[in-house]
Amino acid sequence: MFLTIFNTIADFIVLVTRLATEELTDEQRMVLIDQFIHFQGLDAVFEFDLHDLLMILIIVLIINFWSAWKKSEHW
Repeated sequence: MFLTIFNTIADFIVLVTRLATEELTDEQRMVLIDQFIHFQGLDAVFEFDLHDLLMILIIVLIINFWSAWKKSEHW
């Protein structure tokens, strides 16, 4: 169970990295996200839609920004 969750998280990180670094059209980005959802079986297990994935991504980005801001001692 833990290895499955770890594998899913690692695949999600790879997906986010590819979306951030590669120059893709919107259609190509949607295909990558759709392939990730169907490959992982997330649509059947968690019933995620694109909105949920984007909300998770936004939360991760906010946490990273908050951490970097605190480390830079701007408070």
